[in-house]
Amino acid sequence: MFKRLLQIYALPVLLSLGYTLGLGFWDYLLEVKDFPIFIIIFILNIYFFIFIKQCRFIALKSILIFCCLLLVAYIASATGFLQGHMSLGIMASVLQTNQNEALEFLSVIHLKYWIYGFCLLLLSLYYFFVQPLYYSIRLRKLPAFFLLGLNVFNIFSVQTIAATIKYQKEEKKLNAENSPNADWKISSIQPKYDNQIVIIGESVERDFLSFYGYDKKTTPFLDQAPVTRVKQYISTAPNTATSLIRTLAYMNPQRDIDVGLNVVTLAKQAKYNTIWISNQGFLGKNDTTVSKIAIHADHTFFMKTGNYMSNNIDDDKLLDIVEKQLEKYKNRNNVIFIHMMGSHPDACERLFKQPRLYPDQSEAINCYLSSINKLDHFIEQTYNILSKSKRSFHLSYFSDHGMTVTSDGYNVDNKFKHNYDVPFFMLSSDEKKRVDVDKTISAYDFMNIYAGFLGVKTPYLDANRDLEHIPNNDHVLVFDWDNYVSYQSLQ
Repeated sequence: MFKRLLQIYALPVLLSLGYTLGLGFWDYLLEVKDFPIFIIIFILNIYFFIFIKQCRFIALKSILIFCCLLLVAYIASATGFLQGHMSLGIMASVLQTNQNEALEFLSVIHLKYWIYGFCLLLLSLYYFFVQPLYYSIRLRKLPAFFLLGLNVFNIFSVQTIAATIKYQKEEKKLNAENSPNADWKISSIQPKYDNQIVIIGESVERDFLSFYGYDKKTTPFLDQAPVTRVKQYISTAPNTATSLIRTLAYMNPQRDIDVGLNVVTLAKQAKYNTIWISNQGFLGKNDTTVSKIAIHADHTFFMKTGNYMSNNIDDDKLLDIVEKQLEKYKNRNNVIFIHMMGSHPDACERLFKQPRLYPDQSEAINCYLSSINKLDHFIEQTYNILSKSKRSFHLSYFSDHGMTVTSDGYNVDNKFKHNYDVPFFMLSSDEKKRVDVDKTISAYDFMNIYAGFLGVKTPYLDANRDLEHIPNNDHVLVFDWDNYVSYQSLQ
């Protein structure tokens, strides 16, 4: 009897589990309150597969099978496995992706996800076209329509539509708030340095810098340089678009973002010459939230006129522009923003002439660690360029977000503390020794800290929350793509 039941129902059960997990609904298993949702979806989908199998309407059956094939392709991309069910963050990544970026993303997917998708495809085809029809479960119209409406595929579709609408609303809101006439109402300006450089890193999790205690030497320059280091700095969000807009632009107490009040306009209104140099993209009408800030600069240099993956260009080429701009405007007070590609996956593609320095690691981790070593050299070169200018300077660096790093590889995620754990440090012409800022600081305070670097006072920012005076923050909140949540609640 058991063998017979196994023969009849094993495949629909396996297929239901395979699709439910692959489309990211596994994340409902992480909370007790969500566990029933997963069970309901899983069980309903078993009956849904049985319904498809015995369906006599060829057109309907063909459409449903075609949908299964499309979703297998999505599952093989590993997006559901790595990031959970469809969300704003996933949709933002999809809508800001071009062909080159998509091809690179596919090239770094771990083989096990391709194998999973391929096996699921074979099982689906075998079930629909080869396995005999062992049963004939009679369904009335109402239960049949219920199964057609409430199954894992439709739930996934509804979540995708909802995430798309949410993304479009976010974009519309940001565009509407990007006023070219924003006024910081600056009350005083006391410049501390002739040149300031803000380096915005990419995808760097601070635990992999030897400068922050990692056991492999990944940052030889920073290990011995006179650096001011924030020991616990927490990014605002776990991916570039959501993090940087909340870091580099003003947010009021209600968490409304005013894109016009940003790091560039603050420096400009403080009479600094502003320069934005980016190895990420400028997308025209589809520009990223970061480019909406960059366009306010007096001088902008985008290495790519398309999306940030339209060309793969070495970050080191940014340094030539930095050096030329410092020479060109040597009689001005300058603020230069450098937006790197950094360790963005695929880190192997970011190395160029940089050797792979950690052969005892897997290929992916070797490249990731080597990209951090390359970052260390980039910081050193920038520091040397500033030193050669014979003018006072301040250099600061932070990464937009961290990563989930395992022995198999690394990916963007939102559920773990290390997705938000990033380095934040400074070097300057007047600092000669190592200084540790032994505090937990949220990147939501970056604008306050940055105003202190500029020597600017404005009613929008708190002068008492500069780097020296800001208190330790035991209650950091982060934006996890959907909500503001406690950093301490993360895994």
